Amino acid sequence: MGLLFPLTGSMAPLGIDEMVGVRILIDLINERGGILGKYRISYVIADCKSDPKVAASEAERLLTIEKVPLIIGTYASPLSLAASEVTERYKTVLWEISAISDSITLRNFTYVLRNMPIGGDFGIVSALFIRDVVAPKLGKEPKDIRVVIIHEDGPFGTSVGVSNEKLLRIFGFNIVLKEAYSAAATDLSLLILKLKAADPDIILASSYYTDAVLFFRQAKELGLRFKVLIGHTAGYGIPATWQAVGKDMEYVFNVDAPAAPPGININVMREDLRPLVEEWVKRFEKERGYRPLTHAYYGLANVLPLFTDILPRVIERFGKVDSEGILKVAWDIDIPDGGTPAGYGLKFASPSSPGDTILGKIGRADAPQKHIGQNIRARPVVMQWINGSLYAVYPKEYAVSDPIIPLPPSSPYYKS
Repeated sequence: MGLLFPLTGSMAPLGIDEMVGVRILIDLINERGGILGKYRISYVIADCKSDPKVAASEAERLLTIEKVPLIIGTYASPLSLAASEVTERYKTVLWEISAISDSITLRNFTYVLRNMPIGGDFGIVSALFIRDVVAPKLGKEPKDIRVVIIHEDGPFGTSVGVSNEKLLRIFGFNIVLKEAYSAAATDLSLLILKLKAADPDIILASSYYTDAVLFFRQAKELGLRFKVLIGHTAGYGIPATWQAVGKDMEYVFNVDAPAAPPGININVMREDLRPLVEEWVKRFEKERGYRPLTHAYYGLANVLPLFTDILPRVIERFGKVDSEGILKVAWDIDIPDGGTPAGYGLKFASPSSPGDTILGKIGRADAPQKHIGQNIRARPVVMQWINGSLYAVYPKEYAVSDPIIPLPPSSPYYKS
């Protein structure tokens, strides 16, 4: 199969972690004999160089030259949108493990299967967290809490920002500023000055790696103050950002698909999955030199059901692995919560039964989305940075620690 990730360019810190995560999982499966204990997995790695055009051309190369029956990838929404145009044309499955833009599974495409929470649901979870946890800890009514929403202007940031705004307005929070910016920006000082003028209590942010690092550095230089910062995946969920920013990132929140234990409560997953998860964590730490956090864990948590629940059934039913067989099995699969290393279950919306996610039925009840190929049970959690690692704090079943709110005086962004 093909592994398509950004291994060079601005998205590489996350793309490499995800690719390594998948590769280690394949090694573990092969050491156990392979699929059904007898069919080993081989793979070809392709670097899309953080460029949607390259993602499309590499997807085509994997399909036409390497002849793979399946592509796993891609990390980022622009890359996934480009690659999936190709896989749809060639009628080959793209198993998406990370890109979160809602639009990826809203195009009536048949050959995309995404076992990952969608961007709109990230915005729903952060809004619920603010309502249920942050506001009570700040001791204020929603109307008295000043909220700012910032996001990169691509499909990833936009989908989260739209969802943030919609639900927080329903909850009665005071949104004093909503601003989009380019993830390729080399200077965010104007944006930060706007934030200073808005005097926020809470900042909701959706950024990639380079713009997240730039934001932290310039926010400190320009004296931006706030009580709570909630980031959404990508730049807020990787060790590289902590390494670049350091302790200034302490107590920042990140909304993401679950991280590797002990970042989440291991009891959210079935007991039989835990030994494999623990071995995978050990191997990743040995190879990369740090504990796997969110994106690295996608390489295990969002791919394992493909190898253990879908491909075995494909082989048993059809005697071969091809995209038509994968789709037939995938649309029938029904794994309850606890049945994957992410803690959530697996149930794809199919062409015959398109529908919204479980969280979408809460946050988009007035205008439900009709996804095809989306795992409707996938949902993100809220984690907090403590001493260079992420620990789940919400919802309760995933939590391993209590959230620290507001930022303490030791933070350079402390607001009294």
